[in-house]
Amino acid sequence: MLVALVASACSGGSAEPPRFETPEQAVAAWFDAIDGNDAASASSAIRPDSLALILSSENGLTPETTSDYIENGIPMSVQEDYWASFADGFSAFASRPVSTLTVGQASMFDAGGTKFARVPVSGGQAAASFVITRMRDDGSWEVDMVASLADGFSKVLLDTYTHLPEDASGDIVREAYKDTVVPAMWAGMAEGGFGDDFARSALALIEAVGDGGDPEG
Repeated sequence: MLVALVASACSGGSAEPPRFETPEQAVAAWFDAIDGNDAASASSAIRPDSLALILSSENGLTPETTSDYIENGIPMSVQEDYWASFADGFSAFASRPVSTLTVGQASMFDAGGTKFARVPVSGGQAAASFVITRMRDDGSWEVDMVASLADGFSKVLLDTYTHLPEDASGDIVREAYKDTVVPAMWAGMAEGGFGDDFARSALALIEAVGDGGDPEG
């Protein structure tokens, strides 16, 4: 998936997210917000909790910081820096802004009891790439960055999960794994493009979250 080469993202904000009637609308709006330096809109197009979980695994954030981001939102300065870096990184990789990519027709699928859609994007070196979107409870759509980046993050997310403390902050993060990470892993496997090694690590992560412990224990 194209953006796995440069970054991953989402929001912890509490504002009402915009309503995207189709998966394609969600992806196109996300791309436009990234290139428009509109961090709030870029984050609001994404599955809540995703950025906090990815940042935690990518940067070794403490469970206290991660749970604070989940509960109270990620500081706007952090979001702004993240999305600016995302835009710069993609442009450097693809020699074009992310908003110039062509958003193709979505294909729907169900995974783990949740409805998802695979949205192909193309253009330049981003050919044959895709973004996974998730249907919200109200029937609208959001970009699911954990699902889109599942292949690259399943192992580090598992490592982060198995080191969570048995306290209030750990409980908040564990709940976010149930709501966001587990469905994303099912989606990554159902999409079918990530391969057998991913499937093994995804199942290990799902087992760990389901049991609340070490999948090898």
